[in-house]
Amino acid sequence: MVTLNQQRGSPIRAGGPWAEPGPPGGIPTQNPPRPMVPIPTPQQITALVDSQELYLEPLRSRMDKDWALATLEEFDAGPGYRSYTSNEPMVYFDKITVALASGKLQIRYPVSRSRRQKREKEAAAERFHIGILRLNDERLLRLGQPRLVESLAGFTCLRGWYCGRATLAKDLLTGETYPDITPWDPIQVSWGMGPKGLKWICHKSKKTYAEILEQYGIDVNPNSAGGSPDWAETYFSNQAKDNSLGVDVYDWLDEANSMVVINGEFAKPPTPHGAWGRVPAFFGAVGPLPLIQARSQSSQTNLVHQGESIFAANRRIYEKVNLVLSTMLQLVALSRDQAILLYSPDGSKTLKDNPSLEGSVVSLSTQDKLEIMPLIEMSRDTGAFLGLLSAEVQRGALPYSVYGQLAFQLSGYAVNLLKQATESPLLPRQHAVQNAIWQITDIIGGQFASRAFPNMRLQGYGQNRDFFDEEFGPEMLIGLPSAEVKLTPATVQDQLQNMQLAKLASEGPWPALPWRVIWDEILGMQDTDSIADAIKEQVSERLLPTATLMTLMQAAEKQGRPELAMLYYRELIMQGIMGGPNQAGGPSGKGAQNNGGGGGFSPEVLPQSAQGQAPPQPTPQAGSNMPPRSPRAPRGPRLAPPPQIPT
Repeated sequence: MVTLNQQRGSPIRAGGPWAEPGPPGGIPTQNPPRPMVPIPTPQQITALVDSQELYLEPLRSRMDKDWALATLEEFDAGPGYRSYTSNEPMVYFDKITVALASGKLQIRYPVSRSRRQKREKEAAAERFHIGILRLNDERLLRLGQPRLVESLAGFTCLRGWYCGRATLAKDLLTGETYPDITPWDPIQVSWGMGPKGLKWICHKSKKTYAEILEQYGIDVNPNSAGGSPDWAETYFSNQAKDNSLGVDVYDWLDEANSMVVINGEFAKPPTPHGAWGRVPAFFGAVGPLPLIQARSQSSQTNLVHQGESIFAANRRIYEKVNLVLSTMLQLVALSRDQAILLYSPDGSKTLKDNPSLEGSVVSLSTQDKLEIMPLIEMSRDTGAFLGLLSAEVQRGALPYSVYGQLAFQLSGYAVNLLKQATESPLLPRQHAVQNAIWQITDIIGGQFASRAFPNMRLQGYGQNRDFFDEEFGPEMLIGLPSAEVKLTPATVQDQLQNMQLAKLASEGPWPALPWRVIWDEILGMQDTDSIADAIKEQVSERLLPTATLMTLMQAAEKQGRPELAMLYYRELIMQGIMGGPNQAGGPSGKGAQNNGGGGGFSPEVLPQSAQGQAPPQPTPQAGSNMPPRSPRAPRGPRLAPPPQIPT
């Protein structure tokens, strides 16, 4: 095995799940001492994982059968018989998976009893987790994988288990911190439990020679030329060679380190992952049933019934449905091409053409006889039996009315029953996805709060659909508890019902609940302080007439109506609310002058009276006001001057 990084004279090659160690000294001073965790050898890791695979073999066999149902593996009715495979398992799997993947994910802190300063800190922590999940989804999409919630929905429905890696990592070339939250297929994972949870977990997968060389900088191709100094030449030669078999890659995580073993050697040496004292991985089973150890069963059999998939109730019924439908298909095929009885003296005569085909010619002698064999009919109880199987399938899956098969209009009571029937297979998987996201946020938040990573700039949309782009520091998460995670599937959410409940809780002179509780717990909104500020700002526009005039003036100006904005501006000036055109705050209209950044009309736009100036004097008429040669008006009596008032 040749390490090409050493040949290129570069450090560890970026591209894989590499986590940089913490600050000098191992951990920050405020954290407890680093636990003493023994570092296993590559041989110990491979031996432990291989032995664990034997222990988990019954569970893996069950997962393989469920995979055959979800992918519609063709049913075998026997040699010589036509086979029919029902599409019900795949449709059922898609229905539940899409309902979970398209649901509304909420990560929030209850804020009803917190002070505003703490609520603002909790709102920032919520945005941090939302930004982390968004950044990780971008990474998964670049790798050609679905988003995190979509993968978790698929694994919980198909496998009945969920697991994966959740850690913050640094790109050693750029120094940027990024989240490495990667779901793993539970059928490829082995684990070991301790008194407080996971002690270790290992994901065993196969990678090609080129993938290993790209991610870990190691050439494991046995047909390689033997350590060519040109890394690019070796990489492309590995891609050109046979990579169909691949090599087993052991991705190991324990309470202190992460490491990768390939071909019995460390492809990635033991590296501290920063999640001090815990395994940076999420792990769990679907359903409320814990591991039950029956006296008459082995531990392997007990593990099979923990973390069931959505096919648990119908796993054996699907086989019977396919058998009945295959039998019906066989009889339909026989009616299309019926069996024929041909009688001849020696019994050796055959027909050249099929008499069932149109235009066929059959030549027979007087001693030959041709008869059509009577059709084989289904038993009279076949329809009732198939209806019973259909009812059993609906009890274990979803009722057919969910797929739109409604023979009549449903009443309100029937709709409630239908909703309960839909929640039965959804709720266990919904809780499993919520538990996985909760573990992820707890691990990532603990790592970031340990100050082992620098500040991160994240983007995303909050639960209120407000876009944010801000920088987050570890102090935003220090001292906060774990966040609450809630996933509302798309098929059971009822926004109208929640709005009606919120309205009822807020009506009357003495409402049943304060608005902050209604927004947080009934409507499921985040950052309630920003909602309250937005509502107050909206009310402030309508509470005062002058504020309404100001808002209308600004709106008219933004819409390109300077003449309309001028009217509101003049009204504000007359009310003494705003200054003259040379002061900032007026509409900028056409012909506006910017003196030092202040907007306003030019003098020729507004009349002088609106600008606070005296009206202009009229210009006297030139010449006489009387037409020429017109008689003059007689003079009146001369009036005495007004008496002088002594001062």
